[in-house]
Amino acid sequence: MGGRAAVAHTVGSVKHKAVAARPPCFLEKTDMRRSERFRSPSVVKTLCVASIVLATCAIALAKDFWEAKTYDQWAQRDCQKLLSNSPWAKELNLTVPQVNLGSESSGAMDSQPPYIKYTVQLRSALPVRQALVRQMQIVNKYDAMSAEDKKSFDQRFEEFLAGPPAGFVVAQVSFESNNQNHLQTLIRHWQSQTVDLLKNSVYLRGSKGEKASLAQYVPVEGGNPEFQFIFPREVDGKPVLAPGDKSLQLEFEYPVIEDNFGAVKFGDGKGFIEFKTDKMKLNGEVIY
Repeated sequence: MGGRAAVAHTVGSVKHKAVAARPPCFLEKTDMRRSERFRSPSVVKTLCVASIVLATCAIALAKDFWEAKTYDQWAQRDCQKLLSNSPWAKELNLTVPQVNLGSESSGAMDSQPPYIKYTVQLRSALPVRQALVRQMQIVNKYDAMSAEDKKSFDQRFEEFLAGPPAGFVVAQVSFESNNQNHLQTLIRHWQSQTVDLLKNSVYLRGSKGEKASLAQYVPVEGGNPEFQFIFPREVDGKPVLAPGDKSLQLEFEYPVIEDNFGAVKFGDGKGFIEFKTDKMKLNGEVIY
């Protein structure tokens, strides 16, 4: 009896262990069924669509707004960026140490250290002209206009968008200062300049060294602090920007403003602006 009980107990234990061993097998089958569901055509299709959407979003995020959107979709902040800090617009900032500049700096317009800033835009580049037109659209509430009013607006700016003659590069230069005295000095200087005065100090060149001298100069008009340098695109039949050039470079001399009776100076009088050609491409073509 005792032996049988022991045997029965032993068999019972074995049976109990056998039953306990079944769940792992059940889980394995469940995992297989889940795997089969994820391999079903509908799930695979959903995953593929999701992957495409994510990839498209990643590409869109990688593109700059001037590539991802048409210019009539640009926001004001987009336009401002393109016109001040973009492949076609650069700034040259001239500052001085924070020292006591005395009474000669009474023309200061704020409490910040005095500065002078030049901003250079390649107006011959279409994106720059588009940003300027878009700013006008925003100011005039173009998006809310009727179709007829939009047509009239577009006709007014059609010639500007078409750009300057194809054989020229136009660099629009604006300047500002938080000191009224310095600003007026700069305005007087750039009003008085001519091509003959500037031709030996203003150049446009490619990084390989082709140098174009100034062809035309449009001086400051009235109190508007901006002017234009205009250059030919070719020198002796060779393009200023040749294939393989890494940058387009503008060199110009500017007046050195002195303050505190000559104790401090704004810059050294030599301006250098560099536009990287790999960033200036649209549809594979360098635009300038």
